[in-house]
Amino acid sequence: MNRTTPMHDGTPAAKDVDDLVAQVDGVRHALTRAQHGRALLLALGVALGVAIVMRTVTIALGASASSVVLTGVALLIGAAAWWWLRPRRSPTRAIAALWIEERQSMSPSFALVTLVEHANTPAIRQETTPLLQASQQILRGVHVGDGLQTVRWRAWRGPFAFVAAGLAVLAFSNVSHRIVPERVRRAMPAATGVPAGSDVPLGAWQVRVTPPAYVGGRVQTSGDVASIAALAGSTVEIVGDGAAPEVFSGRPESTVTVPVATQVRDGDWSARTVADSAPSTMHVARGGRSRLLVIEGRADTIPAVTLDAPARDSVFREARGTLTLAASARDDIGLTRAAFELIVSSGEGERFTVRTVAIGTTTWPNTARQRQATVRATLDIAALKLVPGDIVHLRAIARDGHPSPTRDVGSSETRVFRIAKPSEYDSVAVEPAPPPEVDKSLLSQRMLLMLTEKLDRQRPRLARADVVRESQKLARDQARLRLAVGDVIFQRLSGESSAEHAHSADDGHDHGIDQQGGKLSMNSASTNGMLEEGNDSPVVAINKPLLEAYNAMWDAGRALEQGDPHGAIPPMRLALEAIERSRAASRVYLRGRPPQVVIDIAKVRLVGKDTGMVAQRSLRSALPRRDVERDVRLVSIAQLLATRGADAGTLAITRSAARDSLALLRVETLSDAPAFAAALGRVLEALERGDDLTPLLVDARRTLGNVERAPVGRWSRVLPP
Repeated sequence: MNRTTPMHDGTPAAKDVDDLVAQVDGVRHALTRAQHGRALLLALGVALGVAIVMRTVTIALGASASSVVLTGVALLIGAAAWWWLRPRRSPTRAIAALWIEERQSMSPSFALVTLVEHANTPAIRQETTPLLQASQQILRGVHVGDGLQTVRWRAWRGPFAFVAAGLAVLAFSNVSHRIVPERVRRAMPAATGVPAGSDVPLGAWQVRVTPPAYVGGRVQTSGDVASIAALAGSTVEIVGDGAAPEVFSGRPESTVTVPVATQVRDGDWSARTVADSAPSTMHVARGGRSRLLVIEGRADTIPAVTLDAPARDSVFREARGTLTLAASARDDIGLTRAAFELIVSSGEGERFTVRTVAIGTTTWPNTARQRQATVRATLDIAALKLVPGDIVHLRAIARDGHPSPTRDVGSSETRVFRIAKPSEYDSVAVEPAPPPEVDKSLLSQRMLLMLTEKLDRQRPRLARADVVRESQKLARDQARLRLAVGDVIFQRLSGESSAEHAHSADDGHDHGIDQQGGKLSMNSASTNGMLEEGNDSPVVAINKPLLEAYNAMWDAGRALEQGDPHGAIPPMRLALEAIERSRAASRVYLRGRPPQVVIDIAKVRLVGKDTGMVAQRSLRSALPRRDVERDVRLVSIAQLLATRGADAGTLAITRSAARDSLALLRVETLSDAPAFAAALGRVLEALERGDDLTPLLVDARRTLGNVERAPVGRWSRVLPP
């Protein structure tokens, strides 16, 4: 198949054939240009997509890259895509002729195809043949221009839409840096410890804190700081120079941000927000970089009040006399009012009245800033017109200058005094002496035994729940009586009662008894060296029955706890008999103390053997997942601060990134880890001064992991933590 253009040989038929071939070649070239245009548009779309992705990653990571470099990389990838997508073969004359015939009819005759394939044949070029006439008729019946326009539209519309979308996104990215959502840019610093950018394009700023109007303080102006403390309700304003940046406010623990309006005046920009009682952040972004300002909001606390006098509750025989009142109050901003509040309750039963009386009211103007004050007053009890049985609740209250009507007042603890009723006084002038401890136990155990036997007789007529409830009440009484008997035993064996300090079998005291399974038993220390009579001594004769009574009460209490009064009767009887035996035993009074045992130090020194075994160190509990993540972020910050060998601009960017990450980590830990937050605050202060941060970072990490340095012993050996 000859693809060269035929030459005219002078005959009319040859001229017509050449014209037909030229028209077919024009269609062939148009189809080729459509294919190459499609490949070029696709390659351009790929280059735009690469540029968009690279710019998005650059903005999200806060990295800096030249626009020329980004454009060069995108064009290089686009050229490679064009080389890959370009058409490997161009359409031939036969394909172009077939395309023309298909435009005329869905069933082509292939006359034009045959003509262009044999255009140089002498038989066709010398005379007009039916094949030439059929080909001319095909060309006259086809609108080639419309067909080629349709081909170009179908081939170019998809790639053209791709390129148009890429151009629109790229143009939008040059205007706004929010191609990557702000929550992604905020989440990445929280996860990696690296902020969204540095402060090079933004420059320095000033932070102004205007306190609430009721505080009346002056505006606090700070320099280029990364964190600021503000009272709830204060207005925090950032002021900088240059074009207005994008400012967003949010919470350290949340990824939700709210845009903050910026104002431009005289070449300076400003953005303001209102602080509340929780920590918050402000992200300022411009020129592909961002900075972070941490606002440490704190609530206005209510006044703290202490009632100094009267010191305790009281009961008065008569409603007369005076009572001295004194209280101290303090507030972080300033007190405006303080007073003593009395609530008088009169009556009894369902008929009673309550009235409130305020005395000793003291006020201060809001401008006085009275942070601490002492309030005194004298209460005339007769002026309250109290009657026997009245109860008076007394407390001191104080209020600060907060304007909210629902604001709570600070109050002290409450003192109570009342007027005694005549029926409360005894008519017997002499108080009877209490029975001895053993006799009280005897009477109480006999009473419990009688109540238990009565419950056992009534058990068939009572419901099971009622039996268990009454039995458990008796069990609690039995337990109290058992503890009283135990006090007697401890007092007789050790010379001190268990009420003086807590006793147990392993408390380090030698009480002469051992505790096994809740029961007590005599050991050899209780009798050895006391008397020569051995285990039959009078001391053992007194204490041994009490031990039996104690153990029998234990068994009875267990049965009563299980709702079995019938099973508790036998051990209760044994306990009663043991108490009677102890009461009837002879009393012995000892003189002096047994001699102390003297140890011959020279004889026993170095006689022990070293086994070579050492105690194993206790395993530390694993850190919570939250603390592990914070530790990883702290290590990442330390690695940023340890960066060396870079140029001055890179070091400044790295230092600013570490400062913002430290500030964000500190504000996140203010509520649940104040000690760790304080350690991070010391690191930030040292970072601003330019001091060595290594010991402070180590201290912060130890604080996070609850690690304490062990003290050095006398022999220079570190004790295990």
